[in-house]
Amino acid sequence: MNIFDSKNHRWRDQYNPLRGLSLPKLISLLETGERGAYADLQWFYHYMERSDAMIHAVIQRRRAALLACDWDIRVSADEGADKGLAEEQTAFLREAYDRVENFRDAVSFLFSGLFRGYAHLEKHIAQSGMVTRLEPVEQWFWVRDGLFGAWEYNQDARSGVARGVEVDFENFLVFESVPLNRMLAVLYLRKNLSQKDWDSFLEVYGIPSIFLVGPPNTPETKEAEYHKVAQEIMSDGRGYLPNGSDVKFVNGGGNNPPFLEHIDYIDRQITLAATCGLLTMLAEAGSGTLAGNAHTDTFLQIARGDAALLSGLFQEQFDTPLLREYFPNQPILAYFEFAPPAADEVSRVVKDAVELAKAGVRIDLRELEEKTGYKLESIGGA
Repeated sequence: MNIFDSKNHRWRDQYNPLRGLSLPKLISLLETGERGAYADLQWFYHYMERSDAMIHAVIQRRRAALLACDWDIRVSADEGADKGLAEEQTAFLREAYDRVENFRDAVSFLFSGLFRGYAHLEKHIAQSGMVTRLEPVEQWFWVRDGLFGAWEYNQDARSGVARGVEVDFENFLVFESVPLNRMLAVLYLRKNLSQKDWDSFLEVYGIPSIFLVGPPNTPETKEAEYHKVAQEIMSDGRGYLPNGSDVKFVNGGGNNPPFLEHIDYIDRQITLAATCGLLTMLAEAGSGTLAGNAHTDTFLQIARGDAALLSGLFQEQFDTPLLREYFPNQPILAYFEFAPPAADEVSRVVKDAVELAKAGVRIDLRELEEKTGYKLESIGGA
């Protein structure tokens, strides 16, 4: 029986970790996570990634760059290797990866570990011994005893616990990374506090308060009459005031409140952190050719690094166990590898698809999505 079938975690569906978020609460979540109790922290990360436009956009763009990478089975460069064995292992691994029915979704989930610090995929194995699915197990179900303890399964996603059920990690792919969300979480909170203050500022000063100053030496008997006239004037913006009257506006102490500047600064810090310090994203603004090329090159460079990390993971935790089982006592001569696209490859793939369509040949939509990184759907019955 699969231990990951528990329904007792459904209470979390009713819990919004962003409600009442404050700096002390955030620090408490981060410190609890350092001790290995990740449930509440990871639940907060889940909400945070879906609540800030800049964070969401950078994650989606970076994920798309990775998913645009093609993959292949490579052969060892050892000149003395048995070519026949290498070809046999290559064909075996290619079939093994083709059998994984949710491979693209599995890679997408592994990518989330770059921001959340870790990601676990459970191997679903058929009677033949081959892996048919790599099932994501969400981050809030995992705990560890201390920062470097062994991973254990927190079946009910309970808060504040750092011990769970031991599992057999031969049936898992486990990816660990420095959690980018740890830095983004503080920026997210600061940005939201600034936005909250800005909203409060606009509520008070967005529509300036207007005070009418009556003419000098106005008798008390006329004040009520002038007050009525002032209300009528403010209601439709037109009217007559006695000579010597004046109008005063309350503008909040300045015409350039600092909130937008502060939020822009935080967005730049989010971009800087999420693109691993590549300043090209910040140096080239706009949507012209220069900026567009700079942004594309930046994400392709990031994709190469992400692809190298995940390639190593699959080689160690997927390829090696299978090859050792099916090719016992034989050297490992084949391995999985992502192939990040060249800068102009996506455009070339799209052009090829258009030309093939004109010739009456249709490319499989799923394969085209993998090659381009775009989410595609047919239109007009095409």
